[in-house]
Amino acid sequence: MAANINREQIRAALAETDPAVSFYLDLNSGEVLRVPDTDPSAEAEALRNQVMEGYGDRFRYIPGGKASPTDADVQEWLEAEGLA
Repeated sequence: MAANINREQIRAALAETDPAVSFYLDLNSGEVLRVPDTDPSAEAEALRNQVMEGYGDRFRYIPGGKASPTDADVQEWLEAEGLA
């Protein structure tokens, strides 16, 4: 697991409302990846494939749509994923 999880990036991902983008926490780096779901480019497809291949082990999905997420929301998500 990453030594330092970027909680601010998780908070931003929890607030995201764009349905064309998904967010995943990379446990190796502690950073949140922005994955374009509808981009047909080879780069976007390669990123989607990488995330799906490592889903559950390396990458964890962060659901968006939460209005004004707080530190408690980030902590709740981390606990639900078994990361806190």
